[in-house]
Amino acid sequence: MPKTRKCPECKGIVKEGQTQLSYELEGINIIVKNIPANICEKCRQAFITGHVAEEVNRLVNRLSEDINSFAKTQPQIGKRQREVAIAI
Repeated sequence: MPKTRKCPECKGIVKEGQTQLSYELEGINIIVKNIPANICEKCRQAFITGHVAEEVNRLVNRLSEDINSFAKTQPQIGKRQREVAIAI
């Protein structure tokens, strides 16, 4: 039987689930969904492992670089904000 984990924040029960993380890099909003995490059933605090955090950060950094490279090739129209949508 798996060990019951308690949330360090509220002492609720922590179970496996998924979360999402939001980043804003150089004016670009990036949301990464379906990240494996341990979630507190009471306060909904999400805990991710160091390995998962490293992989998500690597993905976000690569995505930011690709978006910035693409944005540089697009003409600006006045002072309108450029938007790029990417489905992962």
